[in-house]
Amino acid sequence: MSLDEHGFDAVKRRQALRYFTWQWGWRRLRTSEQIRFLMRETTTRDMVRAVVEPNTLSRRAWAGVDWSLIDRYLYVFATRLLWYYAERHGDRMALAVGEAPLGSPFPVRLRRHLVSQDLANGSLEIGTIRAGLGSVQPRQIVEIGGGYGRTAFLLLSLYPEAEYTIVDIEPARTISNWYLSTLFPTRKLLFVSPDDIEHIPMRADLVLSISSLQEMLPDQVERYLQWMAVIATNGFVYLKQWNEWNNPVDDVVLRFDDYPIPQAWERVYDAPAPVQTSFRERMWRLPPADSRS
Repeated sequence: MSLDEHGFDAVKRRQALRYFTWQWGWRRLRTSEQIRFLMRETTTRDMVRAVVEPNTLSRRAWAGVDWSLIDRYLYVFATRLLWYYAERHGDRMALAVGEAPLGSPFPVRLRRHLVSQDLANGSLEIGTIRAGLGSVQPRQIVEIGGGYGRTAFLLLSLYPEAEYTIVDIEPARTISNWYLSTLFPTRKLLFVSPDDIEHIPMRADLVLSISSLQEMLPDQVERYLQWMAVIATNGFVYLKQWNEWNNPVDDVVLRFDDYPIPQAWERVYDAPAPVQTSFRERMWRLPPADSRS
C-alpha cells in the first residue's frame, strides 16, 4: 500500500480503514458481529438518539470517501452506538482526550462533539490496560504494529511522562511517525523496523499488540514473545488478537490459544473482547529478571 494523492491529510479516511477502522455500509451492517453486539447492548433511548440526531452527510464534508449517502448515514449510526457503549464501559479519561482533528477523521458528531470508532475502541482497550497496570505509571511503552498511531495517541495523552516506541512495517511506520510526531513534537518517540528490534537495547514497562500478531508465521510470533520477555522484565504485556485467523498468503491458521506464552508470565486479565467478539484480550505481568524461567 502506498500513500495516495490525499497523502497524510486524509489518513483517517483512507489508510485507517486498513488497520482497525471498519466501514459500516448496508451490506456489512447486516452481517457485522460488531453491530449485532452493539444492537444488543444499546438502550432503546440511545438507539433513537443515534438515529435522529442530525449529522452532516454532504459529499463535501465527506471528501475523499467514495460512499453512498446511505452508507455514510449508517456509518454515523454505528459509530454512535459504539460511542454510547464506550461511555458506559470504556475509560472515561481516554474518551475525554477527544478525537484529534489531524488526519481528517470522519465527520461523525454526537451531542455536537466529534466522535470516532478509534477513540471509542481505544477507550475500551485502555480501560483493560489501566486496570491491569493498577497504580503503575508506565514510563517506557512499546507497541507492535501501531497502525497510524490511534492507541499511541491515547497512551501518550494519558501518560505525559512516557516515551513510546512503535515497531512496524512500512508504510504504517512512516504514517505513525508523521501523526504522532506532529501531535507530540517534544516527546521522545522511536519508530523501528521489525528487522532492527533485536539490535536496539530497550526496556519497557508496557508492551502491547492489537490485531497484529495474527499476520505473522508461528516462528515470528514466538520470536516476538521471546523479545517481549526480555524487554518487559518486571513489566506488563497486553495482547488483543483474533481468536483464530486464517492467513491465506502463507496458508497458516493461527490461534491465540496456541501462542507460546512463557509459563513465568502471570496472567492478570483474560476475557473476550467487547464489540469485536472474534477477538480476545489478555494481559500479563512479567517476573523480574532473576526469577524468569
